[in-house]
Amino acid sequence: MNESHNQRGGAEQWAGLIILLCLAGIAAGVYFKQFSFNPAVLAAATVAPEAAKTSAAPASGEAPPALPLELTVMSAPENFGPDDVYNKIDGKADLYLTAGFVHMTCQRFALKATNDDWMEWFVYDMGALPQAFSVFSLQRRAEGQAIGLTPFAYQTDNAIYFVSGHYYVEAVTAMPVPAMMTAMMGMARAFVAAHPPGPSVIPELKLFPSENLEADSQGLQMADAFGFDGFTNVFTAKYQLPSGATNVEVLAFLKITKTAADATALRDAYRSFLLSNGGKEMEVGGAAALGKPINFMDSIEVVFAESNIVAGVHAAPDAASAAKVSQQLADSLRKGTP
Repeated sequence: MNESHNQRGGAEQWAGLIILLCLAGIAAGVYFKQFSFNPAVLAAATVAPEAAKTSAAPASGEAPPALPLELTVMSAPENFGPDDVYNKIDGKADLYLTAGFVHMTCQRFALKATNDDWMEWFVYDMGALPQAFSVFSLQRRAEGQAIGLTPFAYQTDNAIYFVSGHYYVEAVTAMPVPAMMTAMMGMARAFVAAHPPGPSVIPELKLFPSENLEADSQGLQMADAFGFDGFTNVFTAKYQLPSGATNVEVLAFLKITKTAADATALRDAYRSFLLSNGGKEMEVGGAAALGKPINFMDSIEVVFAESNIVAGVHAAPDAASAAKVSQQLADSLRKGTP
């Protein structure tokens, strides 16, 4: 009896050991496999071009233009609305939603020659040109180089970003090979031809003075600019001022309100916001034509009202550069010229 029990117990132990060894082998395989994962190979193997052709059509007409000959469809198009766009761009969804996001379509394409070199094409319908410009400006990469595709367009080593009417488009490749960048640019030109941007004029941008203006630095913050909930639809522009052997950067801003009284009230509200959060008014020699600057978190704020416009500089590095740019901005607003 005891001998039979011992034999059965030994067999069970061996069986358990074999199972554990098998599980360990599977786990090791999974662990090492994740480091050789190639998304291009996986997508090409699991998504047939025929499947992409029969997928649901985009809700807002953001289908990609005719493909350049170098590219092939790699995945079916994906469509997202305000309720589920976070599933694709979690962490950035709020930026788009705040700016008026309507719909997004994305799809992957690969180079026929290799199939390992692939890109993803994103088209955001933002509803109107200013909203599209807003996300374009807030997503702008510092290393970007302007291109002549549309008035708002640039490229980096591995991507193309542009606005065409109410669309904001991103084309991003995994590996910046020349053939892929050429194909992406071809798709971008075809999209612009199919969705003409029109004049692409944003009048507020012309109100910023041109002296010392940093090229392609203008932006639009749709809500809570500078952490202040009263600042919606705030346009910004960066200025580079000489300072010894280097330059200092100053951010100018403006917001158009309905009336002059609204502008004055909003100016006062922003000053109160700064002062109530630790800002200190700075004493300046003589009268401060645009109001006393405020030292806020070791940087300088100036805010003033000109007619129905609230304007100023935000987070300037020193009082002298803040005063120079804010005065240039005030002069430009009074003249009503760029």
